[in-house]
Amino acid sequence: MDPFGFFFKGWPLKYNLMFRLILLITVIGTVLTSISFTMQYNEGKSSRYMMMNLISNNINDLLMDFLAEIEGEAEAYKDLLTKASINNPEVKNQARIFIANHLKSNKYMDGFSIIDGKTGHMIRTMKDQGEKLLVAETIPEGNLLFRSTLYENQGTPEQKIILTDSNENDPRHFDFYLEFKDNKKKGWFNSRGYSQNVLHGYPPILSYVVPLKDDSGGLVGMLTLDFGVLQLQRYLMDITNKKMDRDYSFGGIPFVLERRNNKEIVVIGHPDPTYIETIPDPSIVSDSNKFLILAEKHPDQRIRAFTKIIEKEYKENRDPFNQNSTGINVGKADDTSLWLYSWTATYPGQKPDWIIGVCVNRELAAASVIRSLRITLWVLGFLIIVTGLASIKNSRIMSKPLERMAKDVIEIGKGRIVFSSDTTIFVKEMIDLKDGIEKMKSGLLSFRKYIPYKVVNQVLASRKTAEPFAEKKELTIFFSDLENFTTISESLEPDKLVKLIGDHLAMCTNIIQSLDGTVDKYIGDSVMAFWNAPEDCENHELKACQAALACQEQMVLFNERNRAEGLPYLKMRIGISTGTVFVGNIGSNDRLNYTAVGDTVNLASRLEGTNKTYKTSILISDKTEAGIREQILTRPVDKVAVKGKAKAILIHEVLAKKENETPELRKIIDLTVLGFEHYLAMRFQQAIDCYKQILGFNKGDHLALFYIERCKGFLVFPPSSDWDGVHISNSK
Repeated sequence: MDPFGFFFKGWPLKYNLMFRLILLITVIGTVLTSISFTMQYNEGKSSRYMMMNLISNNINDLLMDFLAEIEGEAEAYKDLLTKASINNPEVKNQARIFIANHLKSNKYMDGFSIIDGKTGHMIRTMKDQGEKLLVAETIPEGNLLFRSTLYENQGTPEQKIILTDSNENDPRHFDFYLEFKDNKKKGWFNSRGYSQNVLHGYPPILSYVVPLKDDSGGLVGMLTLDFGVLQLQRYLMDITNKKMDRDYSFGGIPFVLERRNNKEIVVIGHPDPTYIETIPDPSIVSDSNKFLILAEKHPDQRIRAFTKIIEKEYKENRDPFNQNSTGINVGKADDTSLWLYSWTATYPGQKPDWIIGVCVNRELAAASVIRSLRITLWVLGFLIIVTGLASIKNSRIMSKPLERMAKDVIEIGKGRIVFSSDTTIFVKEMIDLKDGIEKMKSGLLSFRKYIPYKVVNQVLASRKTAEPFAEKKELTIFFSDLENFTTISESLEPDKLVKLIGDHLAMCTNIIQSLDGTVDKYIGDSVMAFWNAPEDCENHELKACQAALACQEQMVLFNERNRAEGLPYLKMRIGISTGTVFVGNIGSNDRLNYTAVGDTVNLASRLEGTNKTYKTSILISDKTEAGIREQILTRPVDKVAVKGKAKAILIHEVLAKKENETPELRKIIDLTVLGFEHYLAMRFQQAIDCYKQILGFNKGDHLALFYIERCKGFLVFPPSSDWDGVHISNSK
């Protein structure tokens, strides 16, 4: 019930609409403003966490890709070194190739080392901070003594010894060697200083360790591929400067923390390289390495604030270093600024214990949401004012078309039908009303021309009177005919003949229409139908073939009823083709027929007649078969050039629906395909053998019997050498 109906009774339409629109817009504007305010407020709370997830996942993916690249390269070099001795000159040459091709080109890679498990011989290749290549070689000297030498430009005329230490430890006793020797599994090792004495004082490294095994699985050595903590700092600095969107960094940074075996938490990755390029204050570094700064004492207050979050996680029985999901929390820095943190454990449940984290300033992140909310409120307020003013004018605009349509209806009632257009209508209901009036005009005019009224609904749905026209469209055409019906009809009484053909046509029509087909015409006992016009029909090839199978199934029941009534047995032949035709209203201005014409129509008719040659029931063109091969079982029949067509096509017989396939039917189809291939290749005896096998499954197989006779004829009178297997069909 309209609560304002009594109040507006008798008002002119334009004033009625004006008041209602202003009232409606005011209410809607108020509601939308309230909803928008609530949504913006809620989104402001969640958007920061969504943003943190996005940034954290982005950085985590970049770092994990970097680690995966190192793992992949280590695997490649393991394959080269597994069976070779460390003293083998060929291995040394491979190492030089590695150095030249990888260390020099990859600014984030620090180096690699190889330890011979039998002798303890170790070669480490690395880059110093000046990007020079250094080689540290540890050689056994007998009596459990080892000597290490640090070279520059080893193996070249410019080779120079930088440092030598004759009191080196056995490399096979290094921590990383012992850990991976026992489990013989590859993996990452916590950050560490260089194990060789000649490299003490260099920044720590992160190593991916790969045990080298012989064919029997025995350990023969160890390979490590390393990148330094300094390289990790540079990588994070590049991410901060290039990868992180500056609009969403909000004063934040990415970082990497490591939990060492003594439970110390150190910073191994920070975008500011000054924290690693120089030796930090001894009071803030780890006991195990003078280059690694303790997270809780790091000069960056953002890192120190994060350690408090870690402590809170520990107290709540959560281990952030073994957490499968992304963690998000807020931390307060020493200057009371609030920071949003998001972190991910790189290898939950296994070594190394690394966290990849990122932080942003919460106030800076929230500022954009607050600013967006204010803009939204201003925009909504402005829109309410503008639309309120516009409604006054629009109410006048909408009332005028209604007045014109009212006059138009009066003229239609008087029989004066004139088409009109009105481009000033914008309201859907008015457009629908206007369209309805115009469609009614078209329908009334079309009644004068369409006899009978089979396509009246189509005319009423359009805005045109019925005129001759045709459009080019792909259809599937269906032709059926009753075999020897002329002879049969001569033996029947007229009333029985009419009933027999009427029942048959009704059966076919019901099936075709139930599968979205359009019955075009009846030609005596024949039916012409098509799919995909006048309305579009998906899978029109499939529906036509389904209709053909259904018609043949119903013919069995139809003949049973006829036999009970003393009527003759009827056999139906069907031809189906798919292609582009002209379809539309064809005829004169006074009498029209909605039909289809073209080569595809003629081909369907010819295929129906071609059934006589092969004693088949349903023949389809190759284009139709291409559209139904996944749902309908068919088999090839022949390459045929039908009457009126110079170009040959491959025709197929429709057998059954896919779901009705049996092993015997599948065997018949496969034998038919193979036999037809032999036939086209002029291997006629092999073709006969295939078709004879079909008779083992179906003694009366019409197609097999046909080809056995044809191939026997070709064995006696072989075709010419240029024979292409095409059969010229003269069936109409």
